[in-house]
Order: sequence, then C-alpha cells, then structure tokens
Amino acid sequence: MAVESSLCPQSVVILGSGIIGLTTAHGLLTEWEALVQAKSTAPRPKVTIIEPSNRPSPAASSQATGGLGDFGFAPETAPLGVLSFQLHAEFADFARGRERYQYTRQTVFRVTPNNFTGVSSPPDTWGPSPPVDVSISSLPTWLKTQPNWTAQRLATAPNGAHIDSAEFCAWMYEGCKKLGVNFAFSSNVTSIALDTASQRFKSVQVQQPDGTSRTLPCDALVIAAGPWSDRVFSSLFPSARIKLPFHIEGSAGHHFRVRTPGWTPWDTHDVGSQQVFPGNVMPGNDSLDITSFPNGQLYVGGYGAIPEPLPDLADAVEPQPSKIQAMVQLTRQFLGVPQDQVLEISDVGRAYRPRAVPNHPIITKIDWDLLGVDKPAAGQFSSQIPMVASDKSTTGCTGVVGGLFINTGHHSDGLTLSLGSGKVMGELLLGREPSVDISGLGLPQT
Repeated sequence: MAVESSLCPQSVVILGSGIIGLTTAHGLLTEWEALVQAKSTAPRPKVTIIEPSNRPSPAASSQATGGLGDFGFAPETAPLGVLSFQLHAEFADFARGRERYQYTRQTVFRVTPNNFTGVSSPPDTWGPSPPVDVSISSLPTWLKTQPNWTAQRLATAPNGAHIDSAEFCAWMYEGCKKLGVNFAFSSNVTSIALDTASQRFKSVQVQQPDGTSRTLPCDALVIAAGPWSDRVFSSLFPSARIKLPFHIEGSAGHHFRVRTPGWTPWDTHDVGSQQVFPGNVMPGNDSLDITSFPNGQLYVGGYGAIPEPLPDLADAVEPQPSKIQAMVQLTRQFLGVPQDQVLEISDVGRAYRPRAVPNHPIITKIDWDLLGVDKPAAGQFSSQIPMVASDKSTTGCTGVVGGLFINTGHHSDGLTLSLGSGKVMGELLLGREPSVDISGLGLPQT
C-alpha cells in the first residue's frame, strides 16, 4: 500500500547560509532525488535556510582562500576530506566549474631560509607526500625571491585544486534555489515546538526583519551556523546536557585580494593556481599565504588578528587597520612592489573560523535525551500546534529523520570539506548510512 504523503516527515530547517548550510540543503535534496527516482508519492522535502544576515554566505565561506585538497586532515576527518575533494572534481566537470567559479589545479610551495633549523610551516607531514625540493626558479613569477631562500613543493595536481570561494558560494546558492530551497534572511529562530512523544520537532518560530514572527513546520533542525553554532545551540536548548565545544575568540584571520602587478592572461593560461607559504622567512610569529587566481588576482590571507569577541552578526566583523597595514607592507615586499607604486587592493576583510575543541568538524545527530527538553521550561518548548498521535506506519516513506543535527566546526577546511559534509548530512537526514566513516566527528565524550 502506498504511504500517504502526509505521513512522511519532510520539513527541514537549516540555521546558517554559509557553504555548509548550502551544501547541506543541496546534499539532502540530491540524495532524496537519487533515492526516490520518481517512484515514490512522497513529496520533496521542504527545506528552509534561516540566515541572520541580509545575504547568503556573509562570513568565512565566501572569504576563504579557496584551496582544495585530499590531504592535510586529521585521521578522523581524512575519509570525509577525500570524498569531498572527489565531489569537487565531479561538480566542476558537470557544472563548468572553471568558468563559473574558477576551478583549476593548484600547486603549493613553501619557502624557508637556507640552512633552516626551525619548525617548518606548513609542516613536512601536511602534504600528500614528503616535500620535494625545487629550484627558486620554479616559484611563481609574481613572487620576488631572495638568494638565501630554499623552496619545496608541498602538493600539486591531482591532489590539489583551487576555486574562487565567493563565486562557488554564489553558484551553490543559485543551485539551492533551483532545487526549491526557501531562504529567510535577516531572520532568527527564537523557539521550537516539540513532539516529545515521537522525539521530533513540530515547528519553529521565526522572527522576521519587520519584527513579526511566523511559524514554520520543522521535523528536523540542522545547526550549520559556523562560528555562531555554539551560541545558537545554547539559546535554543538552554537546558541541554551538553554544549558545543567551541573556541572562537582567537580564530579570526585577515585577508584581501591584489591585482598581480603586470599580469597578462598569458601568464596563467597553463599554470593553474599557485600558492606560496612564506611564513618561515617572515620575522616574528606572524604568517600569511599568497595564492593566485587564473584571472590575475592574488589572495593574501592567513594573517592573524587581535583577539576580539565574536559579534552577533557577520556584518559586524570588520578588518583591523593595523593588521591590514602590516599585511600590505609584507605583500609589497613579497611581490617586489615599491612604495611609490599603486597596489590594487580589494575585498579587504576579517573572518572567524568555526573552531571546535578538539579541532575537527562536528557532523552528527544529537540524542534526544541530551537536549534537556523532556520537561520543557514553561512556554518556551511547549507545542504551538496540536499534536495528534498516529499508529500508522511510515515504513517505505522517503522522509527525513526528525530531531537535531549538527554540521559545523570545520575551522579552515569548510570550503574543501563542504560537498562531502553536505552529502553525509543529507544521508543522515534521510536515515541512510553515510558514504564514509564519520564516527570520529561526533561530540567529544564526557
């Protein structure tokens, strides 16, 4: 007997429109389409992304370096990293990634002083294989080299690739809209209605830009709010028996883009992206990296920030002038641009990386008994619409699993892990076995 579509739980609310929120929506809907293959009467999951800012991907996702790789991950994250890198290559093939978001191969270099005896950054173990010594002439032509440097190649194709993070986020946003995802910007979820008998959510209350509120159906809630995820969790589940273990205050970094001096299209037509880590030849403890785009831009990032508390909104995160000034001087030095020559700088910013403790993503479903909602506080978690128990089975229903899911804590790897994270979260939401082992990406045991 066909399952009545009304019995299939299909409402998903995702908190956060960064790349992890976007790929979660995309992964869920594409996984669902692959499962039903037009054979089910169940409706498509209704997915809504709630974003406090007035635009999609307002924080680190759209400001990232854009490097992709299948290396450099801790053991518990490595299977997800390999999967995600493969998905990036597949997406780029069918989505014309080179044209739409500058997908290209990447080679990564590290420079060190001659006879260097310190601890190299990145470390020798970071790449897919041990570093390879190369001649100084192998370094990018835009880098002003010094005779007392040595150079190593840390990674190259087929293990490394690069994309424009802002363009990729925009492409994924448009892709989600084509799949029917709804977006609510300048909005927040303020409370949740529960069906404790079935251990699932019923609806969420959403505060809108004009101050009014509306109720959205919600069987499953996904927190994918980047560095704000722990705050969101604590505000919605103040009596929870767990916390999201985040350390954010010192995780911010600065960045900007520069037009490569004297660049012509011929310079990069067959080179791809090149990234250089010059931190070992920099004074003090500061570091940065410089990465080229096929369009002649350079991304200068990885430079630290003076610790500040995380603001409530991504729009309030502003660059720190003293740090940007220091970065500009270093950029002039590494590019060989004299003080009297104009340096075309754009997209100046600062972003917080969502760093969990320990430092690995959190991709999991939270056990209901950990939410502290068995005896809800008066009003806050009580159901806002009638609950009607049903003894009808939903066997065969291609619906979503109810409850709370977490997809956050990707630190500096959000972009490269995005497609894999979205895919496995989509599988979890549909009650499927994840494509790769994510057993090490839950909450730390207490």
